[in-house]
Amino acid sequence: MADGILRGKNMSLELVIFDVDGLLLNTERVWQDVWCDVAESYGISEWTQESFLHVVGRTGIAVREFLNIVLQGKCSTEEFLETARQTGLKRLESQLEVKTGVYEILDYIKMTGIRCAVATSTSRVLTEERLRKLHLIQYFDYICCGDEVKHTKPSPDVYLNVIDTMNVCKDNALVFEDSAVGVQAAWSAGIPVVMVPDLVQATEIQQRQTVKIISSLHEGIPLLDEIQKDGMKYERCI
Repeated sequence: MADGILRGKNMSLELVIFDVDGLLLNTERVWQDVWCDVAESYGISEWTQESFLHVVGRTGIAVREFLNIVLQGKCSTEEFLETARQTGLKRLESQLEVKTGVYEILDYIKMTGIRCAVATSTSRVLTEERLRKLHLIQYFDYICCGDEVKHTKPSPDVYLNVIDTMNVCKDNALVFEDSAVGVQAAWSAGIPVVMVPDLVQATEIQQRQTVKIISSLHEGIPLLDEIQKDGMKYERCI
């Protein structure tokens, strides 16, 4: 755990909140392959799998600025983004998978009686479609999506919406996130957050902002068990 996290407030867990893409669902790696394939189709030989790490989890402006550099006039930024979007959506219809430990941790939470929610930047239509397809939607008491708040992550809006709707104290909730943008959103909302890195590993900033960094949601089960038995004290470090 990050230095200083286990001091201060005592947490009695009432609500667990999950991101979706890259955490529950293995969507980010599909998008990484899609962007690589689309770049190849436009003859952008400089694009590699690592290039996607410059855009994953970033805002629209930052993504466009990066693409303006690497596309080198071979196509417009908007054309590339739309081609990638259409290709990715079609590919996810057949390649959508649940990440390791998802069913197990959701079953554990259901068994304990703790309430469970989703906070995602993805639209309501796509989120519900994917959660239903993979038999996950029944686990969640509430779902808040990116098209239902004014500002998406890293803004805290989606997390604040969940906390207000569920009427839970921030200190009694716990977020699971996979990206720096998501961690920032939860941290800005004042909710303790656990990071499960997907494509991009945690930096020193995320180490300070999180309760713990784990390699899969399987590791989240003993953490939740610990909190249930003993509570968990934490302190905001930044």
